[in-house]
Amino acid sequence: MKTLLRLTIIIAIIFGFMAFGTQTTKEEKGTEQTEVSATLEKPSDADLMAFKVYHHMVYMVTTAKQAGGTNKLFHTKELPTEGTDPVVTPALDHIYTKVVVDLTEGPVTVEYPEIKEGRYYSIHITDQEHYTIYDEIHPKGKYTIVRKGKHMEVPEGSTVIESPGNYPHLFIRIQVKTAEDMKNAWAIQEKIKLTAVGSKELIIENPIKHTLETHDVYPQNKEILEASVNFSNEDYIRVSKYIGAVAPKFGVTGNIGMFGPIDSEEPNSNDPEYRAAAIVGHLGFPVHHAYYGPFFTNCNDEVLMGDKTEVFTLPYEPEGVELFWSVTRYSAITRNTIPGKNDLFNAYNTKPDENGNITITFSVEDPKDGTYWMPVNAGEPYYFVVRYYKPDINNLPKKPCN
Repeated sequence: MKTLLRLTIIIAIIFGFMAFGTQTTKEEKGTEQTEVSATLEKPSDADLMAFKVYHHMVYMVTTAKQAGGTNKLFHTKELPTEGTDPVVTPALDHIYTKVVVDLTEGPVTVEYPEIKEGRYYSIHITDQEHYTIYDEIHPKGKYTIVRKGKHMEVPEGSTVIESPGNYPHLFIRIQVKTAEDMKNAWAIQEKIKLTAVGSKELIIENPIKHTLETHDVYPQNKEILEASVNFSNEDYIRVSKYIGAVAPKFGVTGNIGMFGPIDSEEPNSNDPEYRAAAIVGHLGFPVHHAYYGPFFTNCNDEVLMGDKTEVFTLPYEPEGVELFWSVTRYSAITRNTIPGKNDLFNAYNTKPDENGNITITFSVEDPKDGTYWMPVNAGEPYYFVVRYYKPDINNLPKKPCN
């Protein structure tokens, strides 16, 4: 029981305490974690639903501001390390291009270049309730996003994607294999073209009310969201704490049921708790596109802490994974990478041993024993995520343990 309580406290740091518009210091976070209880009352379905919408729409405002308005391509030019991107628990496998799409004046068309095989490149469109409405690997040609139920002219030959709301989010990921490879990803970004009627500043005073007014809320969610129209920043913090307290069960299932469409067949997809927990990996993929295995504990279910050396072994060529894999470690205090330290291992910076595996050591000091060293900070909790792109959903990889 003591281990479980400690686990829920540590994981609560990962999932909660980072309210939008509220800045907290490392010392304040340490105080907050002592207040977390494993007996927190479960939020209502309305609060869980509002939590994800609130987070997503505040993110949209931030991203539109970074881009200089809606309907503008925002290209990131470096990997999202050390808090440089508002995406939570960011992958270090690719750079991003993002668009806060605005369909109020007409359709938005994006044209993608055809690229050579061997590089992962994808598009992912999320609606205002944080459901996936479209995803594709290796897009090419024109894709036009239109508002469902409205007549909008579409260029000839363009793939049509219907959005249930005025403000879908387009996320483009371009794989970066090594530091030297970055320039090749930049070149692809520059070939992406967007055509829209206009651009404007996105201002949202009430995320829930805005969504109800500008988005065709799914019938099964409409009454729930209407009951949460006054969901506040304080409510957001409260739900964050609860998600932290129940986090261990999501470590077992990964992203299953968290990111698919409203009618997804993934287990737990209709569970508001799972959908709310998805915010810790905000804008993640459905499991058919990528499987995320988050690990907060070692093979004995003990919380990962920097004071103890941990060793994990996993296959260099995992069975049933069509594209690629990666292992990224994060600070449980910041939910981001650790400044000045290596954070990523993948097939491009490792080699298999004689058994076809790689072994990663998480420790403060370099073990210098032939394993791959992932540095951690003494006395601080951390977690890592193993990502598998285009997995066999009927044979998902297991937890890497010795």
